[in-house]
Amino acid sequence: MEETDVFISGAGLAGSIAALSYSKAGRNVIVADPFIYGDNPQVDYRTTAYLQPSKLFLEKLGIWEAIEDSAMPLEVMKIIDSSSVKNGDKIKSQKEFKSAEISDLPFGWNVKNSLMRAALKDLIDSQSNCQLITASSAIDLVCRDSTAYVKLSSGNTVKAKLAIAADGRNSILREKAGIPIKTHRFGQKALAFAVTHSIPHDNISTEIHNSGGPFTLVPLPDKEGKPSSAIVWMENGEKAKNLMEMETKKFEREMTVRSCNILGPLRLASKRSLWPIISQIADRLYSQRLALIGETAHVVPPIGAQGLNMSIKDIKFLSNLDQKYPDQLGSMDMLSEYQKNRIFDIR
Repeated sequence: MEETDVFISGAGLAGSIAALSYSKAGRNVIVADPFIYGDNPQVDYRTTAYLQPSKLFLEKLGIWEAIEDSAMPLEVMKIIDSSSVKNGDKIKSQKEFKSAEISDLPFGWNVKNSLMRAALKDLIDSQSNCQLITASSAIDLVCRDSTAYVKLSSGNTVKAKLAIAADGRNSILREKAGIPIKTHRFGQKALAFAVTHSIPHDNISTEIHNSGGPFTLVPLPDKEGKPSSAIVWMENGEKAKNLMEMETKKFEREMTVRSCNILGPLRLASKRSLWPIISQIADRLYSQRLALIGETAHVVPPIGAQGLNMSIKDIKFLSNLDQKYPDQLGSMDMLSEYQKNRIFDIR
């Protein structure tokens, strides 16, 4: 049996950031994740826009400097309405919002999820008090007044003062703790992928709204000398499935039309991934010696850069509680304060 201060189930973006938050504060941390680095075809083609408060927190942890050169500033948000237009390929109306009008900083910075995850793994590996166990996941949880016992798929058991469930929307630890969830399915799916185009994006993030849902283009660094953007394309489930399976050239024509051709012809620059659009909220964010963060606690549609920024708020508040109550790591008083602070914001 291994002993630690904090055990984290899941080394996705939220779990890894939480691990670094605790380890850099001097806590011993063990993280378990089923992902096998360098040997897993399930690459995350999505990107995340980190808003100003999230960037400041990541800077404090020494994370931001690892990805700063690849982070694209989002200086203008453009909203386009192409609804009620034949074929949805013409602009009915548009409005721009400029960050310079309210701040001397961008609205946020766009970073590829795969790039951030690789940077977080390197940083975890460099921490002497943070152990990452790959190809292993948490499969059972038993909690006592002062200790959480987590059984791993490898057969090992970890004893910790605090267990953190960051194992996603289908969390095993949340289920073992008996915490119910409320889920709403919107009947839509989102395609996520990267493109290149002939017209520069000028650091403008654009949402084009039509009946199936928004088609969002977010700036990326140039790829092979060509302007590049990340796209999240929301559609009803059946159409999204057809787009996912569509031959590349036809798909490129479809997405160029859907983009109202604002950046010229779009060319696919990555594989496509498909994600269901749901909202999901846990009834509570804690149990004895257990805290829920990230998509284990809340799943929201990919609109307005809410998801991971909300998760970083979870982590930041837990970090503040650890500083406030250094001798009460994982106590019910600490966890109930976490619940009280975060649940209303999440709901």
